[in-house]
Amino acid sequence: FGSSILPFMAYNLLLPQMTQEFGWSATAYSWGYTALMWCGAMVQQPLGRIVDRVGVRPMIIGGTLIVGLLVMAMSRQSGALWQFYLFWGLLGVVGTTAIGYSKVIAALFSNHRGKALAIFGVESSLAGAAALQISNWLLQNYGWRGMFVGLGCIILAVVPLLWLFLEEPAAPAATPAQVHDPRSLPGMTASEVVHTRAFWMIAVASFLAIAPSMGLLPHYVPYLASRGFDGSYAALMMTTSTVTMAVGTFVGGWAIDRSSTARIAAPFSALSTLAIVMMIMASASFGGVALLIASGAVLGFAGGAKRPMATYFHSRFFGLRSFTEVSGIQGMFMAIGMGVAAPAVGYCYDRLHTYVPALWFMAGSLALTVLLYLLLPRYYYDKDFTATR
Repeated sequence: FGSSILPFMAYNLLLPQMTQEFGWSATAYSWGYTALMWCGAMVQQPLGRIVDRVGVRPMIIGGTLIVGLLVMAMSRQSGALWQFYLFWGLLGVVGTTAIGYSKVIAALFSNHRGKALAIFGVESSLAGAAALQISNWLLQNYGWRGMFVGLGCIILAVVPLLWLFLEEPAAPAATPAQVHDPRSLPGMTASEVVHTRAFWMIAVASFLAIAPSMGLLPHYVPYLASRGFDGSYAALMMTTSTVTMAVGTFVGGWAIDRSSTARIAAPFSALSTLAIVMMIMASASFGGVALLIASGAVLGFAGGAKRPMATYFHSRFFGLRSFTEVSGIQGMFMAIGMGVAAPAVGYCYDRLHTYVPALWFMAGSLALTVLLYLLLPRYYYDKDFTATR
């Protein structure tokens, strides 16, 4: 589970060392992250299809093995930028095999599926925090080359655990033969899914929701300065959001298990909209630090609550048959949103010399997601993947 998180978190620490050693600019180094995200986005749908056809176990175990070897090979970089981009692009491709984990959870749990997905989401945050500390310790003691070797060894150590304990997804009443045939799982084909109204409503809502959460992230410090706050409050606000996000994730998992409709997401989207409006209104002269921190707390809570919902909705609307491929298609929308959000906010500031119009646009986008969730139809499958329509 931590295999793709380890090198991803390490990327955030390497800019000073690698740019100084190879003479790269910060911009040139930053394109490595773009290669990681865009290459991963391009293969999510085809890799998802392969996972659905050949099974989760061979793809995740094989992908983890290749990721471990690839990360170790990254220690041998010569300083050519094309090589740097190639390594991170390949990591984005191979690391995408991890999309099969959500399918395992969706198949293993019925009544508590939302809670399980919530725990999975919170665990990823904890794993990310641990990965950052591990990477930093290796970097400080063994340099960036030794760090890649160490991370590769940790990832390879996970492979035997996956071989022993990772379960292949199966429907609740599957026969032994069906357990070993991923194509026998109940649900729609990917072609059928993309022709449903529910899929596009969920995909558009996810796209509109991810942009506000990612778009302002690199701009917190200058935005707060423009509102009369000291830049140090950016860290406090992000910390508050992170803590309330964990709480919100559990609340969201509990809520979708208790609810019989996907409209349960609407109130949490309304809270996200309110949080952005609060952030727009907050300034040193109006509301002060209290309103600013409250906006961050509400934004984190609401965003955390929606964290397990898209995956849960896929299981209840479309079943398990093409679960990973469908998640991959939506993942492409998410990656596009993550890639364009921050530059769009920066462009707004460069042109208008204020972040406020961008924030009002975010609030409008989130308000639209409320409407989309309210218009979603009834679930197509019950919790045990029996068709209801």
